[in-house]
Amino acid sequence: MTGSSNPKPPIDRAYSIASIKACIPTPLDLDKLNYNSWSSLFKRFCKAYDVLHHLDATSSSASANDPSYESNDSLVVMWIYSTISPKLVDMIVDDSATANGVWKRLTEIFHDNKDARVVQLDNEIRNMVFGFFSRTEVQGRSTC
Repeated sequence: MTGSSNPKPPIDRAYSIASIKACIPTPLDLDKLNYNSWSSLFKRFCKAYDVLHHLDATSSSASANDPSYESNDSLVVMWIYSTISPKLVDMIVDDSATANGVWKRLTEIFHDNKDARVVQLDNEIRNMVFGFFSRTEVQGRSTC
């Protein structure tokens, strides 16, 4: 066969990525409430490079069979750190963390925060000002 070349395996291509931020342009941020979109993009990115199993808790058995598992896992951890806000990095950074551990920690932060965020948003709505009147004043003036 002339001119045919074997394509690089996805994980080999993963090490040649200059910037993951081009593929996941909006960093995960506590203030933006973008966990669902960020996690979907991140999982899709990992799937494309055949490292999605690093985010899964059941992948520990795969590590025994793969000599490059730890370096690949560290790569995924670095991708996570580079696509989240500095405040979140400070909250979760750990030099011994696995990709799955970091992934679970982020999930916990955003899912545990839901109830508090609902209360916060409810208070913001209750205290909104419409023109010169607060929401409660507008409701009191309603003639309907």
